[in-house]
Amino acid sequence: MSVYSADSTRSSGSVVAAHYNARPELGRERRNQSDIIGLRKYNNWVKNVLIGGHSRPGDCVLDLGCGKGGDLLKWNNAGISYYLGLDIAEVSVQQARERFRDLRNARFKAEFHAIDCFGTSIRPVVPPQFSADIVSIQFCMHYAFGTRETACQMLENATAYLRPGGHIIATIPNANWLVKKVRSVPDLTFGNNIYTVKFKSKDQFTGFGDAYSFALQDAIDDCPEYLIHLPTLEDLGRQYNLQLVKARPFHEFYRDYLDNPELVRLLYRMHVLGPNGESMSAEEWEAVGLYMAVVFRKYD
Repeated sequence: MSVYSADSTRSSGSVVAAHYNARPELGRERRNQSDIIGLRKYNNWVKNVLIGGHSRPGDCVLDLGCGKGGDLLKWNNAGISYYLGLDIAEVSVQQARERFRDLRNARFKAEFHAIDCFGTSIRPVVPPQFSADIVSIQFCMHYAFGTRETACQMLENATAYLRPGGHIIATIPNANWLVKKVRSVPDLTFGNNIYTVKFKSKDQFTGFGDAYSFALQDAIDDCPEYLIHLPTLEDLGRQYNLQLVKARPFHEFYRDYLDNPELVRLLYRMHVLGPNGESMSAEEWEAVGLYMAVVFRKYD
């Protein structure tokens, strides 16, 4: 189905679910052989920094769009006590359950449910008296921005169970970078040998339903996504008692921590940087520009 069809906004949830349900689990060996392994490791480093910087031992976590459970080890290392993982794709949720069962020395309890975290209320699957110290929304918030209604439902789900003073950590498309890139090319498509982005317009952006299709080698096959206009997200957040405390494009995020010895060592431990400082390919570093990290704090 094309991202540009007349009913794409209404049906994008089912399209996304079908896409991720069909994605195979590559396994560690195949992931390590992928042409985007450097990009994957960099993205995981960013998530490690966000998790380490905003979680505390004993925290309860709500993960909206938990996918296949790729962040479970990060949360285990953070010492959390409880994890609620939700995702629209049933196959991904089952794989997350299996990954948790295989997690050695798991120090927290976990529960997983398949549910549309953005198009519907998550109340039916949330345990009684559940309260989250931190909400994680990694590389999926853009699916909520097909309409204002789904964006608001996403924020309602994210904040309804978040304690005052708690944080939302998220990784989202870098809308300014994406728009700048498409306006720099003669047509509506740009990318390199590992990713492709195709817009339907260069100039008509309304804040919701600003669709583009995105393909990333070994990860995403021409899936519909939506721009997140950061001022729009910030304005909506205020309606849900959220204050934006951090918004950094991934290229700048990296530079922010070069003077932090512990996090630089983490770059090497995660093999984002090699023994001699070598990094990912030029194509992967360009693709890093697709994303930014944002952090919100719920008012006390």
